[in-house]
Amino acid sequence: MPDTARRLPASMTVAEFLAADQSALGSAWRYELLDGQAVARAAPSPEHGAIVVNLGAALKAWLRGGPCRVEAGSAVVPRNRGADRVRIPDLTVRCAGRPTILFEVISPSDGHSQIRKAVRYGDLKSVDGVREIVEVVQDEPLCRIHRWRDEIAGWQMLELSGAEAVLELTAIGIGVPFAEIYDGVPVEGGLIERAAG
Repeated sequence: MPDTARRLPASMTVAEFLAADQSALGSAWRYELLDGQAVARAAPSPEHGAIVVNLGAALKAWLRGGPCRVEAGSAVVPRNRGADRVRIPDLTVRCAGRPTILFEVISPSDGHSQIRKAVRYGDLKSVDGVREIVEVVQDEPLCRIHRWRDEIAGWQMLELSGAEAVLELTAIGIGVPFAEIYDGVPVEGGLIERAAG
């Protein structure tokens, strides 16, 4: 074990976690901070990685030259647990320096962990500035959009499915066809064909 790993505090603050050399945390692919502890996350599958790249590329093309940008694997800090939690969504759209839309690709093994998902989405929904959280299901053409309406209506969830669907992101005023998100990724029913052109 490297010396730096031995010197890490038993419980970390957000500032300590964000300043730490990731290699000092261990050999995992990525870490998040939960209740002051650095917790390893498994490396994504090739299909998961392809969806992240496809969606990131589509978003980058739409956002180029504007006030928003897309980021992969960057940290967000929940307001409700800001002293001891850092979450790392698969993709973040940040507008004027604030996280606005968060994306999570849901692998088959993640799909059934409702308690873990409830805690995670509770954290993500409390990140200042977030207006939409999108779950992209890896093995079928399906997205769940959690969208902030207002103080009275709160968060609402919309589910979109099917090869012809378009992911409408109202927070930034764009739509991304599922054919772009799932390009080259086998899903239930086979590959989704992209339109020529």
